[in-house]
Amino acid sequence: MSPGRLLAPERHVVPFVGRRAEHASLVVWCTSPEPVGVRLVTGPGGVGKTRLARELAQHMARAGWTCLNVPDGAEPRALAAVPDGAPALLLVDDADARGPALAALLAHAARGRNGALRIVLVARDAGPWFDRLAATDLAVRELLEAGRAREDLPAAVLPGQVDARVVAAFVEPYADALGLPAPQVSVASVPGGARMLDLQAAALCAVLRAQARGPRDTLPVDVSDALDELLEHERWTWYRSAEEAGLLGEAGVLPEAVDGLVAAATLTGVRTADAAGRLVGRVAAVLPGVRPGAEHDVGRWLLDLDPHRALPPRLVDPHLLAELTDVPALLGAGLAGAGTPVVRRAALRTAAMVVDRLDGRSGDLDAALDLLGAAVAALPEDADTLRTVTGLLPRPSLTLGELRAEITLRTLAATGRDDVARRAEALADAGVALGDVGRAADAEPFEREAVGLLRGPAEADPHRFRPRLAAVLAHLGATCAAQGRPADALPCLEEAGCLLRLVAADHPDAVAFDLAAAETAAAATRAELGQPLVALGPSREAVALWRAVARRSPERCAAPLASSLSDVARRLLELGRGAEALAPAEEALGLRRRLAAADPDEHLPGLGDALEVLGNVLTAQGRTEEVLEHLVDAVAIRRRTAQENPGCYLADLVRSLQALGTRLSDAGRWEEGRELQQEAVEVLRRLAAEDPRRYVPELAEALSALGVTHSRLHRSQDALDAEHEATRTWRGLADADPHRYRARLAQSLSNLGALLAVLRLGDEAVELVREAVALLRELLAENAAKYRPRLAEALRTLALALHDQQRFDEARRVRAEALELGGLVAA
Repeated sequence: MSPGRLLAPERHVVPFVGRRAEHASLVVWCTSPEPVGVRLVTGPGGVGKTRLARELAQHMARAGWTCLNVPDGAEPRALAAVPDGAPALLLVDDADARGPALAALLAHAARGRNGALRIVLVARDAGPWFDRLAATDLAVRELLEAGRAREDLPAAVLPGQVDARVVAAFVEPYADALGLPAPQVSVASVPGGARMLDLQAAALCAVLRAQARGPRDTLPVDVSDALDELLEHERWTWYRSAEEAGLLGEAGVLPEAVDGLVAAATLTGVRTADAAGRLVGRVAAVLPGVRPGAEHDVGRWLLDLDPHRALPPRLVDPHLLAELTDVPALLGAGLAGAGTPVVRRAALRTAAMVVDRLDGRSGDLDAALDLLGAAVAALPEDADTLRTVTGLLPRPSLTLGELRAEITLRTLAATGRDDVARRAEALADAGVALGDVGRAADAEPFEREAVGLLRGPAEADPHRFRPRLAAVLAHLGATCAAQGRPADALPCLEEAGCLLRLVAADHPDAVAFDLAAAETAAAATRAELGQPLVALGPSREAVALWRAVARRSPERCAAPLASSLSDVARRLLELGRGAEALAPAEEALGLRRRLAAADPDEHLPGLGDALEVLGNVLTAQGRTEEVLEHLVDAVAIRRRTAQENPGCYLADLVRSLQALGTRLSDAGRWEEGRELQQEAVEVLRRLAAEDPRRYVPELAEALSALGVTHSRLHRSQDALDAEHEATRTWRGLADADPHRYRARLAQSLSNLGALLAVLRLGDEAVELVREAVALLRELLAENAAKYRPRLAEALRTLALALHDQQRFDEARRVRAEALELGGLVAA
């Protein structure tokens, strides 16, 4: 018998251990008065999600409920199989890999039935597939939001779990199942508690090892190696089963082909004898060792093994990955000419392997990515199939962003124009995916078309389409902002917020997350328009919204809460209130560190942002060493993310380079600072040539900073050239948008005047600095705390220039005003 099959949760070989709190919570949920409910159970592979769901089903069945497992493809018949009036519990495992039939099941369930209905969805996480389900209908969205997991199931199933005790408790049941004596074991455990599957595998390996080695006082077992050891036991059962079927050797299949055949069956999950025989025929061309004419018999043997469904992916996927890597043609041969269901299963299987490896703890991610790319390339141009695969891919993702964008464009091409809702969804998905990889200009036409398609349906059927229109408008606003057009972004974001508030009046929980996101984006956009004071209140309100939503879904809200906290810190810095900015900046960094440690693929860019924000906050407090430490880390992260996805993250690298370069220059490390600032300027010149609206202001700022450092290095001509270019640029920008850019023009004029004054070019210096002073007087009336120090500095520069011109009385009056302003600043 295959030992790996004993791990299947439906066999209940070992007792149900731990998860008492989770189980009790599910029972209470089942018996609550609501007529219909959905609950999502999430966690990485092997932590016991399916076993928990099946234990719940057993418990409710004993209480008289009808409990059904809903296999893939059985969704349309699930509710019809439940007796009318009977309370029912439906289990949907691998819910993240289901197609549109699951959405139809949930929509049907949301309409209610005669008798209580509960649906448990089991999945790795609540990724894009879950958000897509929630977008179908407000009633479905309310069910899903209420049932969203607060957090993943932890690996440890018991508080203060001791792995050795759990393994010891499992040895006897596995020994009984195999008809063997139970050995005594000594367990080397995993720090922090191992996953349930690993503990079961360790106990099973101990029994198998005792069978092979005979009785011993105590058998050592290492939980971290248990799955690898069990896989070797499993491989020997494949050979033995082929031999017992009379197929091993010349009669059917040579030993060297067995591993590859099992891998092909694991990948494709063939479910009929004919399909299995055809699979063997296809892969025989790249796996020498299958006797011609034996394809049908070998296929039936593979069907009996059924490794795709009978063995846990965490156990058998390393074998699948190794075989497909060792025989590169095997995947293509297995999928060539196969039907859509087979290719879909293969793509979903390889996608799951990649997702399981995104935490960076496995050394075979690149191999898995290659296989996923090949499997996706084999997918038919079928919109539902392509959409199901993208639903499994996380977003945002450094690793999978480009592939996701490619699949969404294929989905759009495969989506007809007759179904407005599906067409709008495909357009919006393509726009979001392109935006995630920094292709905002390509995304915008798709999102604008989606908005146009949804306006009519949103008027006619606001219950279904108003939230969808709001979501697309919010993304369109983000797309405009990403192209340096905050004035175009703000109306989109404000309209999205207005629509969501209308929905929230009747369905507050259904759109709380989307409303918080829209408010956050709108506040940030107002700040981009040069309105930090106007933006501060909404930014703080967004933080309050995220804290409220986080009470129900803390893990989901951690990243957007961190972003909002960083935004508040930025606004306070822009308003000259650096001391108040410290607390939100530190909280944001704490959240980002935790998230990036668990999932660097998704959260590493956010960590870089939080490090940079806190570095800038600490700069205002003069904590130089801490500043440099944070900014060095930020630059290292930005280099990595920009290498992975330059379209999206190269601009972030530039900002971090500029921040670190400026701080190094301020700390007297001028040459180090200049090198980083020069790198930032060179990259920004390329970016500004491609997208001047977005990057010309950043280039001007970088040039000013570089000019200051050149001056400190006594490179006067280089400093003048950089600051002259910056001033010309700021003047043009301020002419077009004075409210947004006059403060920057004033600073650049003051910098240039100071350079000229040092070079004894007094006439030109006086003229420039007087212009800067005039601008700063206007700004002082709007924000005294922020602009009083800048005006004082400009006046000191003006006094120096006037003194050099021997205009001593004027210089004395200007210096006195500067001293008075300086005293007010100190006070």
